[in-house]
Amino acid sequence: MDEYRDEQARELPELEAMKEYMEDIPIPSGIDATIWSGIKAGRQRRRRRVFSRMAAYTACLLLVVSVASVRFSPEVAAYVGEIPGLKPLVELIHYDKGLELAIDNDFMQPVALSEVRDGIKMTIDGIIADESRIIVFYTLENVDGQKSVVHFQGVRLTNIKNMSSSYGSAAFEEDWKIRQETIEFQPEDGTRLPDTLELEMKFNKVSEAATTDTVWHFSIPVDKAKFEGLKETYDLNQTVTVEGQRITFGTMTVYPTRIGVEVNYDPANTKKLFYFDDLRLVDERGEEFSSIMNGVSGSTLDENRQVLYFQSNYFKKPKHLYLRASSIRALDKAKREIKVDLEQKKLTTRPDSQLTLKDIGTSADDGQGILIFELKNDNPLDQDRMYSLFESNYKDASGKSFQSHMTGSSGNGSDTEYEYYIPKGKYQSPLTLFIQDYPTRIHGDIDLKIK
Repeated sequence: MDEYRDEQARELPELEAMKEYMEDIPIPSGIDATIWSGIKAGRQRRRRRVFSRMAAYTACLLLVVSVASVRFSPEVAAYVGEIPGLKPLVELIHYDKGLELAIDNDFMQPVALSEVRDGIKMTIDGIIADESRIIVFYTLENVDGQKSVVHFQGVRLTNIKNMSSSYGSAAFEEDWKIRQETIEFQPEDGTRLPDTLELEMKFNKVSEAATTDTVWHFSIPVDKAKFEGLKETYDLNQTVTVEGQRITFGTMTVYPTRIGVEVNYDPANTKKLFYFDDLRLVDERGEEFSSIMNGVSGSTLDENRQVLYFQSNYFKKPKHLYLRASSIRALDKAKREIKVDLEQKKLTTRPDSQLTLKDIGTSADDGQGILIFELKNDNPLDQDRMYSLFESNYKDASGKSFQSHMTGSSGNGSDTEYEYYIPKGKYQSPLTLFIQDYPTRIHGDIDLKIK
């Protein structure tokens, strides 16, 4: 940590002066060692399991992917080298060529606002923003060196209504020291950004000494002159048919941080089309700009309309551009309902033999029921893919609707286990769940010329 601080001091002398304001909050006494040990043991048992809270934003399709190796284009690397302190931030978005291009074209807005609360220093490092998307870069430092488990509990912009968000890691393990993360905000169409973003972030910290909830507030200035009016619009209005399923591509809007393509599915289609496996934009040089795979990948307008998001080529200004794809994950509409017999612990309806019900259990933490499924899938296209199998809403035999707010997944290779949590209550069996994504496909070459 000392090495990191020395590097920051060398790189950011002018910004460090802005970070000196801090507020120390004493850590209250609290949970005992027994509870702390139980928390650690529980986390060890679930170390290999990936959990996610189902988003309350029904308009968003969220895909969160771990960031691995770091490689930049020469242009981005050179640009980063000229601005002190930016390199660690740009490493967070190396997976998105459009954001690299945005940074290369001076789209990063440094912020450098810091506060210390409950032994944790939070710094809002910078933002990238346009009319379609806001990405906030932040750093957390464990300045008191105390072992703790930190949970991200929520974030919002208090001065903007109807704003959805997505973020990366939701929990930091007990031996964490420094974490750099991003938060993405998506304003509704037509929302005009204010001159200042009022950011509120909530964290829960569990240590041997105490359990505390901490809220940070930051006022982040926004240089709107960087992006206002920077967009290009194309009316595609082209329809294709893949294995009898009709798809119409409507308006495409190109922003500096991403591209949005409106997609309409014919209500008369016999299959529910979930996601394109390989939809991408290709220019005259053969360079591809693929779907956004870390952050918001699309927005649902209604049952048969979506806006799908791509990495942006706004700063490339291609002479020719094509929209291409070859496979789409899809399922017969009649097979989307899964019925779970709670007494017999079996599936009475399912899409195929790949999906089975392994068990029905109970969460030791809060008593929720857990439906444990297994999905067998050896398709090479799904080698590194984790499916969000079910929608959050489900119903029982009486027709009453309920909501699940957490799912889990574990395993690798061809066998993956999925956990679907249902709140405690009395249900009339069977339960009906609804497939949200599934590894069955339709195939056909899509090749549309945009310009």
